[in-house]
Amino acid sequence: MSSRRSIPTRAPDLTVVVGWDNPLSTFFAQVERAQDDDDPRDPILLWIGSAVGEVAQAEQLAGPLAPYAELTSAIVEQLRADRTADADRGPSALQRTARSTFGRYS
Repeated sequence: MSSRRSIPTRAPDLTVVVGWDNPLSTFFAQVERAQDDDDPRDPILLWIGSAVGEVAQAEQLAGPLAPYAELTSAIVEQLRADRTADADRGPSALQRTARSTFGRYS
């Protein structure tokens, strides 16, 4: 189970989502730009927390997010609460098997 929260951005054409990914045991942030279908640029400007244990503390998201959004103390507290709520739900047996099977998850 993962949490996802949209947060206010510094520019109207951006979408910023932060959360806790319990199976990967990491906080994450994604920044996406709105764009036309014919725009060849990648709409994803930032994506951190996609590897197991990559972001251990919610506060670590603040620096990379700074150009796009402010990670307030209230949001940090919400993220910590999300992690705490999932604390007793460790990765499932299938997720543990995937971690041991695929090198990047070990």
